Amino acid sequence: MTGYEVVLLRHGETHGYDGDHGLTARGEEQARARGKALAAELPADVRVHMPRARTARATATAALVHEILVDAGVAAGEPYPDPAFDNLRFFLRGRVVDASVAVRERLGLEGELPHWAQEYARFDSDFREVAAAGGPITHWIRTPGLYFEPPQVAAHRVWRGIDALTLPTGEVAVVATHSAPMRAFVVTCFGDDEAGEPENLEPIRVTARADGTRTVRFRDRELTLDATPSLPPWFDAAWLDGHGRR
Repeated sequence: MTGYEVVLLRHGETHGYDGDHGLTARGEEQARARGKALAAELPADVRVHMPRARTARATATAALVHEILVDAGVAAGEPYPDPAFDNLRFFLRGRVVDASVAVRERLGLEGELPHWAQEYARFDSDFREVAAAGGPITHWIRTPGLYFEPPQVAAHRVWRGIDALTLPTGEVAVVATHSAPMRAFVVTCFGDDEAGEPENLEPIRVTARADGTRTVRFRDRELTLDATPSLPPWFDAAWLDGHGRR
């Protein structure tokens, strides 16, 4: 392999999406199964890095995958938090918080909802029943709001996290993360949402090469890019200061 590889993994099945919950017994088995599959395919002398999102379900997923890799003799470093791979974020009263923080606060409200809570209500109108199938994320991908992190931003922060790893050639990063940034990443790369929601522990694989090229593989699709996608101009403070006329 030329360059380093990054394996993005959706966390295992969780107890629910109405808070920062851990994994179900099935989710734990999903993580162990992915760890075994990775151990079987990785070269014997590979070094594995394990950045993770900061939620309970991503933390538990990373810990279980790490345990299996180490038991199989893989040189895997301890999982560590990396905000670049965090869950979908929400702008709540001037603070950027994990979506689980916003949903807990919204569920505690009664009567007429403030605007931010109305937006969250549209996002998760049937949260418990459709969350695992990706219903809320489908809504988010297609209908960005004022308070949720835009899909494009989530995709670009994942790219920045991948590039910031700057690993030596041949090394691998196994990242426990979330379906929202993963799905936005896929849509941004391939230009459509045909694949839909990543399954629990399903991988997206990215090869980052020293010449700047990046190859993204998801299911039966593969795309090689000349470089990491550039940030659009509205991410540039100078462009904003010029009211978008530059």
